[in-house]
Amino acid sequence: MYDENEARTALAEAERVRGEALRSGRWFSGYLAVLGAGAIVWITLLEAVWPDGAARNYTAAAGALLFGLAAWWAERRGVFPAKATRRLVVSAAVWFTLYLVVIGPMVRWKMETSLPGWLAASAVMALPFFAAAAWTARRP
Repeated sequence: MYDENEARTALAEAERVRGEALRSGRWFSGYLAVLGAGAIVWITLLEAVWPDGAARNYTAAAGALLFGLAAWWAERRGVFPAKATRRLVVSAAVWFTLYLVVIGPMVRWKMETSLPGWLAASAVMALPFFAAAAWTARRP
């Protein structure tokens, strides 16, 4: 069987591995915050700076490419925090719904291409990413 020293050694090793796993997953809260900041910039550029024409299409494609590259980078990480996928999917779904159905049409109708209006609206729409980042950062 096991003696007391072997049990202590095994427990210490388990605690060390647990701490290493927690440290390895800390990147995710920063990733969510970067996605939120990127969403603010992307929507503001699309709706206020280049609201129509070829520049809008290029901006939309560039933003989609950057978000795709960010997702590819994240998938290459070895450790994800618990419920990371759920937090990302819920944040993205709420952001997309706010943009397409709730806040986006209202701002487009009332403020058209107002830079301050779209900056404020895109910041509000990106709040789910920042909330998920804060929640992930404070969870052990």
